[in-house]
Amino acid sequence: MAQSISPISEISRVFNNTWEFYSKNMGVLAIFSIPFIIAFIIALIVPTPTYLALGNLHVRTGSIPDLSFLDIILTIFAYAISVFLVADVWTNINLLIRSKRTKVPTSSEILAGVQEYALSIFFVFTIMVLFQFALHIVTYDSSLQQWLYPLLSFLLSFFLFFVPPAVVIDHADSFTAIQLSINMAIKKWYLVLIWAILGLGMMSILKVVLDLIIKPYSEILLLLINSLLILPFLVILQTQMYMEKYPLAK
Repeated sequence: MAQSISPISEISRVFNNTWEFYSKNMGVLAIFSIPFIIAFIIALIVPTPTYLALGNLHVRTGSIPDLSFLDIILTIFAYAISVFLVADVWTNINLLIRSKRTKVPTSSEILAGVQEYALSIFFVFTIMVLFQFALHIVTYDSSLQQWLYPLLSFLLSFFLFFVPPAVVIDHADSFTAIQLSINMAIKKWYLVLIWAILGLGMMSILKVVLDLIIKPYSEILLLLINSLLILPFLVILQTQMYMEKYPLAK
């Protein structure tokens, strides 16, 4: 009979496993995470009115009607490349975690998994981006946008939170990964909330510190730190949370 474990013990184990893996592989993780920076730069230089906030890129959708047809095509192309690069990093870090557990050489795993896993994750990430974009357009200039857009965006991110590890760890296709993610998010909802609060807290505190030290360049520096240090840690934490579904992971 399986022994139940308290959420506090589970959370403690997840963070211990995450920090142990992160601290032992910081060099490799930093190299793997360079595409994060490239993805942000690509999205930043397209003609869409993009701005930096808390180390992430955001689009002023209200200015999109002013774009030319060519600008829109370039923006779609650039954002597709950016989303794929992000999916690729998520894939590689998850493959690294899996390789450490299964003792399969990392290099062969990454080369074999980029096409199979990254495209599945890219597909789901693209759906999320398009849904949020459409939601923003539909609610634009409406009194509902102030609460409806954040609420629906949060719910979408909440239920699809575990898609990347589901694809890589469980070899799931995009639609199966969505089902697995929804089930896991409902069952382990407190882990998802902890991840979101931690990520927002880390970036907010770092933003305040950087603003006090080097205000003119704080957003750029935050983007670099976020890409090379914070996001890799959060990706590992996400995967370690997902692996709590397996008894052997406990």
